[in-house]
Amino acid sequence: MRAALLETPGHVVMTEAPMPTIQGADEVLIQVRTVGVCGSEVHAFHGTHPYRIAPVVLGHEVAGDVVAIGEAVSDYAVGDRVVVDPQWTCGECTYCRTGYINHCQNKKVLGTPAWPGGFGEYILAQENAVFHLPESLSYKQGSLLEPLTVDVHVVKQANLTAGESVAILGTGSIGGLLSGVCRVVGAEPIITADVRQHCLDAARERLGATHDFLLPDEGFVDKVKEVTGGEGVDVTFVTADDVALVNRAVEMTKPRGRIVLVALLRDAPLQLMAYDIIGKELHIIGSTMTHHADMQKAIELAASGQVDVEAIATHVLPIEEAQRGMELVDTKDDGAIKVTLSFS
Repeated sequence: MRAALLETPGHVVMTEAPMPTIQGADEVLIQVRTVGVCGSEVHAFHGTHPYRIAPVVLGHEVAGDVVAIGEAVSDYAVGDRVVVDPQWTCGECTYCRTGYINHCQNKKVLGTPAWPGGFGEYILAQENAVFHLPESLSYKQGSLLEPLTVDVHVVKQANLTAGESVAILGTGSIGGLLSGVCRVVGAEPIITADVRQHCLDAARERLGATHDFLLPDEGFVDKVKEVTGGEGVDVTFVTADDVALVNRAVEMTKPRGRIVLVALLRDAPLQLMAYDIIGKELHIIGSTMTHHADMQKAIELAASGQVDVEAIATHVLPIEEAQRGMELVDTKDDGAIKVTLSFS
């Protein structure tokens, strides 16, 4: 089968990869139609991701068609249009039994050496990680559901409620769609910041952001406080890979507020003054991957039109142009936000 292989950091090549075959009774074989390029794959592209390590077939934002099923699969048939939660879990550990599958200690993640991803033409998945793609959504929109799922989970982690104010630091694909989820919850105002105006424009014009600030801006924190009546925001989401933003988050978040770290932030250690956190009784919250219920909610939000997932979709390229797709997501050149690769 065709596959775009990250051969070494910075270098993607087309190759013929082994065709996956069903080994377990609960497995589903999926022909990939579209696959999104995620920021985590850019980390792999630079050789800085903890487990997406070259040589690897990346790709976990998958939409496609069922082409074969294991003998125990009951909810899917050949020809069904589907999307995938990119976590292959054990189902037996404490975290799986309590619903926190994102912390399964034995899981595999799609788009890693242990589970080759959607940059290949076919993938395998467990039935419980497969979800029907509504007829109202295209394959391209289906590939945008996984990042929306991340935002559904992030908002739950923040315990965000209607009427609370938020700041989103970074409006790429995750931060942009996060604006939409915050709007659905009823957050007000929704303040966004980014170094690229086209990313801010998408969040404001189509996803519900009420204010945007182009960085760098020395007066940014003061402006956020001005928007919030001098108090600061209830919740700040750090969705861009810039450790300096965490300090800005501490400054702009009101006492008793929450800061949610969403970006991987692996390029440098955080350097924070503890008293700035202690004195304001801030809560700093991590967020990693998702639960199956988050995917179900994301599908509902997209299919109902409550969140315009295509607001971040800027480029569709053939799989043979995966190298260019990775570069576009990395640089955000040519107005890029989300790049989708197609096997059509």
